[in-house]
Amino acid sequence: MTALTKSIDQIVSLTEEEISAIEKAYNTVEISKGDLFIAQGKVCDQVAFVVYGKLRNFYFDEAGNEVTCYFVTPNNFVSAFSSFLTNAPTHENISALEDTLLRTISKKDLEALCELVPKMQIFRRVIVENLFITMEKRIMMLQSQSAHERYEKMIKENPDILLSVPLQYTASFLGITPQHLSRLRKELAK
Repeated sequence: MTALTKSIDQIVSLTEEEISAIEKAYNTVEISKGDLFIAQGKVCDQVAFVVYGKLRNFYFDEAGNEVTCYFVTPNNFVSAFSSFLTNAPTHENISALEDTLLRTISKKDLEALCELVPKMQIFRRVIVENLFITMEKRIMMLQSQSAHERYEKMIKENPDILLSVPLQYTASFLGITPQHLSRLRKELAK
């Protein structure tokens, strides 16, 4: 069993036949650091599972500034989900922060896989529910916590992101400037 099928098996118990069908349905894609998995203006017709590497989901605000929505680490799924579900061009960009290995599946192939392995419908629902929860937590964080509280929470929950992601991306994710993040770091170091 690979990391992909282990991840799925944790949610819906898979038989050997189902594992084989899933493995065959997914492709392996390597993305180099700095390359895009999806670019704004394109329709996203794939979902990817991160085997190794890190990705950053971001968009450009009206002033042309990059706004980081979230980071994607190994053993997680990623897509421009609104685009994937509606077939409309995405406003998001998903780029590799380091060399990344993905297991990808197209929307068409996912539909066929769900016919072949009906349990995958349950898995899809759980993925969408988890994405909703993640986005809701992010909105609450930005609306109800101070920059100091957001930074402390990130230290507790995602210390690896702080150590491996450029300062400007972390600041953007926290909704602050890089200068403000530097001040917060100095305050906490005292």
